[in-house]
Amino acid sequence: MMDQPPPRYSGSNYFRAGELFSIVRYHEPMKEHRIYHSHDFVEICYVAGGNGYHILDGKEHRVARGDLFVINYEVSHAFYRESADNSLVLYNILFKPGFIDESLIDFNDFDSLSLSYLFNGLLEKPIHPKLSLPYEEVQQFEALIDNIYAEYTGRKSGYISIIRAYVIEFIIHMMRCMDRSPDNREMGRRLDAIHAAMNELKQNYARPFHLGSLASKSFFSKNYFCKLFKETAGMTVTDYVQKLRIEEACRRMEDPYAKMTDISASVGFADYKSFYSAFTKRVGMPPSEYRKRLEQSALRT
Repeated sequence: MMDQPPPRYSGSNYFRAGELFSIVRYHEPMKEHRIYHSHDFVEICYVAGGNGYHILDGKEHRVARGDLFVINYEVSHAFYRESADNSLVLYNILFKPGFIDESLIDFNDFDSLSLSYLFNGLLEKPIHPKLSLPYEEVQQFEALIDNIYAEYTGRKSGYISIIRAYVIEFIIHMMRCMDRSPDNREMGRRLDAIHAAMNELKQNYARPFHLGSLASKSFFSKNYFCKLFKETAGMTVTDYVQKLRIEEACRRMEDPYAKMTDISASVGFADYKSFYSAFTKRVGMPPSEYRKRLEQSALRT
């Protein structure tokens, strides 16, 4: 019997009608009662007291007061306390980016906040999902959380606007701390190297590529480079290059006079057979069928 996928929590179960925000204070259970889950909103988890563990995308982290996690949508995770004699208390700040900025109403992920004028220049760097706050920062963050929680539970006139201001302040302080974090600087260096490799592949997709050469430019071993690339792009280097080639082939097929064999060679395939196989696998239909549909669509317009 196959393992069931983790449950996916919906914001509609946590947000009040007409709102895109919630804050929950929660005492985490023992390990055997934890629920490994994902959700369709952003969650900032702050450990307010006790000791325990956090499983994030399959990796386990020991946690204590002052630890803060940014959980993007569709990321699986779970907290649990260390033992029956211990407690693990968390504040979970749940929101969709549209709560911060209405122009982001169609987005679910934390990274989309970089599109808001409110964080102009602040969220350009990749973030590390975990931040351990230094002692001098803990009280400042906990004061903000207390204010957010009091406004949310009190529901006085204008509370949503006040909460929004507090959350913006919270994120700005969080990003400042992350920018100073050695873990985040190292993560940024790694992602910058992978993004540079991706840009090089975009510019040279039609040419043969060599993993060893790409890895050496990043100053990583080939195996580690391949691991980082897959984690960043969501696919292997080979699949990424094939994706680029097929996307370009689709664009060139809009020209009804372009020969299929010429298109195949121009985007980097050694022969038409390999092009046909790769195209069919990625697009879900043979090149000839795709072009036929393009032509039919052109006639209708």
